[in-house]
Amino acid sequence: MKRAVLAFLGNKDAAGPVAGVAGRLGLRPLQGGEGVSLFAGTAIADRVMPDGAILLGAIFSRTGATCRSPSDGWGSFLAFARDDAGWRVERAPLTGLPLYWMKWQGGILCASHLDPLIELMDPIVIDWDFAAQALVYSNLRTERTGIAGLFELLPGMRLSQDGEGTRREMHWSPWEHVGKLRMSGIAELAPELERRLIGAVQAWSRNRPAIVLELSGGLDSSIVAAALTGAGADFSAVNFVTRGADGDERQYAQAVAHHCGIALVEAELDPADIDLVAAPATIGPRPSAYAVLRGIDRAFERAVGDRDVSVFGGIGGDNIFSFDASVSPFLDAARTFGLGRRAFGVLRDVARGGGATLWDAGHLAWKAWRRGPRDDWRSETEFMSLAAIPAAPFAHPWDEGAREAPQAKRNHVEAVRRILDFVDRPLRWADRDVVAPLLSQPVVEFCLSVPSWTWIEGGRDRAVARAAFARRLPPAVVWRRGKGRIESLAADAYLRQRLQIRELLLGGKLAAEGLLDLPAIEAYLTRDLADGDFLYYRLLEIADVELWVRSVEALRSAGASLDQRAYCADLAGSGSSSPLSQ
Repeated sequence: MKRAVLAFLGNKDAAGPVAGVAGRLGLRPLQGGEGVSLFAGTAIADRVMPDGAILLGAIFSRTGATCRSPSDGWGSFLAFARDDAGWRVERAPLTGLPLYWMKWQGGILCASHLDPLIELMDPIVIDWDFAAQALVYSNLRTERTGIAGLFELLPGMRLSQDGEGTRREMHWSPWEHVGKLRMSGIAELAPELERRLIGAVQAWSRNRPAIVLELSGGLDSSIVAAALTGAGADFSAVNFVTRGADGDERQYAQAVAHHCGIALVEAELDPADIDLVAAPATIGPRPSAYAVLRGIDRAFERAVGDRDVSVFGGIGGDNIFSFDASVSPFLDAARTFGLGRRAFGVLRDVARGGGATLWDAGHLAWKAWRRGPRDDWRSETEFMSLAAIPAAPFAHPWDEGAREAPQAKRNHVEAVRRILDFVDRPLRWADRDVVAPLLSQPVVEFCLSVPSWTWIEGGRDRAVARAAFARRLPPAVVWRRGKGRIESLAADAYLRQRLQIRELLLGGKLAAEGLLDLPAIEAYLTRDLADGDFLYYRLLEIADVELWVRSVEALRSAGASLDQRAYCADLAGSGSSSPLSQ
């Protein structure tokens, strides 16, 4: 495990088993100081900060001056520090290295992955309240995990241990930046976004000699390509191609690659690679990899092979660039400027962006104003037993401050939260160096401060981002409205394995716990798919949770299943010859 971290804060007499697990996983010991046993994989950089904190990962200066403490910079890191009161662990906001923790042997046991904890946890117990939440509140990532007693230190949080116990507190909040609205127009905002993003990409790429960009041909990954080019980075790209027209984005990816002067590999997705009922190849503290994306994972492995590359992508663009298809930007403008000419100009932009009439947009705005802001996370209760639906979602540190914000900015922050739940999900990224430059802290902070109505100015979504990189990208890409999809691939996989999905769900662990509406599931599985019917995606999400539960329960006695080992072996074998390595 080249990119794993394992630590124990507490009684050194109990640290022996931790060191044994670290040795078996190939983690090297680090000088952690009194009361801490610290281990990391060979690909994790480590340094001692001037203030004495031990920093694992990458930190970048905001000003160019030397970072004396973790709070002076941004990046992807964990920081361990000690003072007279005790130990504290800090995770960088947004892109911080993952860390899970639990109380153990009179101290705190921490790890970046579940694997180092498996041998030390006894017993491994599934948190069924979490399972119900995961089924109803999609992408709601809180400190709770699916393993009882195991918690995640969320990005921008600090874990402290002293004589009075264990505490968690925020050291970064999005609401501070939402409250600093930049009332300038796009002409002033776009150059600042361009500067920040190219600067962030330059920081990420500086010491990464082999960069592969996942270039879909959509706006967001194309912006990352332009930023990499602007930063002077040496990189190549891979584009995933479906056999159906809905996911064939080659013309856009080719245009960007030609414009940026980079090599592009086109990796075709094979429908046979998608197995919706196979056990996940890796097991984390909560459901992770989406089975429907296994085709992309396999195609990536065939294209890249076993090369040690840094994977960049456009993940998070819709989220930080405030792709909001609701009428909320108009409500925010009306709240700020009153019901005058400026607010109704925003309503016109909202209508144009959504392909609606001004009358329809006004009617929706009236209904939204009457209804009031939405407080809780959106719920999805299809195929759930009514008795199992949670009364309320788990709490998150960012809940504090949401009620004071207008609806569009609540939507913006919620979108950022949603994408943070996806960053560690794809199987192809497991134990690889993955960079999501659009989620860089200086970029996100800037985007949160841009008024919601400015993002839709002129009736174009992500308007500030489009303007920021208009001169660096082909017009056909920077002004396009559509996106590639993999619906045809997903629907074919669902129809091909519908009987296996039926057996998986109707006779599974979730059903045994009384979480599912079995008659509704059985009835839906007998129906033919109609045009525009995407409810089968909901069944695939439930199936992912079922597969995760079964895999965790298998850990209690046998470790990784034969299916998991076979899948990992297949992935390794399929990557032996790499077009990108030639």
